[in-house]
Amino acid sequence: MARSRRTNSAPAGDRDGFTVIEMLIAMIIIGILAAMMIPRLDTSKIRAKAAALRLGTTLLAVQREAIGKQHQMVVMIDTAGRRMRILDDSTNDGTWNNGERVRSVEIADGIKFGRPASVTARPFGNSPINFTNVEPTTGLPAIIFYRNGSTQEYGGIYISSPKAMSGGTKEGIWAIEITRATGRAEWYNWNGSSWKRGF
Repeated sequence: MARSRRTNSAPAGDRDGFTVIEMLIAMIIIGILAAMMIPRLDTSKIRAKAAALRLGTTLLAVQREAIGKQHQMVVMIDTAGRRMRILDDSTNDGTWNNGERVRSVEIADGIKFGRPASVTARPFGNSPINFTNVEPTTGLPAIIFYRNGSTQEYGGIYISSPKAMSGGTKEGIWAIEITRATGRAEWYNWNGSSWKRGF
């Protein structure tokens, strides 16, 4: 009597799963599609929002630092270097003296200080940096935070994505406004037709 042989392989139409070759083909197709789509993604709006958040929270932290240390803190706005320079003004004279510590906070690549001309200005003014005080050593516009938390003047800063500055979009435009009496920083986002407070 002959024995029948049993095989463990199922017929080709009944198998479950994918072969390695099918998986590789699917991964190659996904990779090609991703390579075509990634350059089209506009991340400048997200970078502008992150820059506004970073600058605004830094200003709030500097205000608290002035109160905590009980001496002035000076924030210099370096538009060419796309950064804020923070002076620990222990002598309370509003000037960068030898021995006083300075640190920098940079904004994201490509993000610019300023706003498109087509966007309505906030009440603090039209210029990218609207503070009249200038730090004498660097010649940079500066915000002085006093030890009670207030600032020397009311003003603000505009930052925008490169696409917004070139008129390619109405998004990615932010304003950071500083109140003189409280020294509080507040964020405003241009929504295409008006300024909206916060995020």
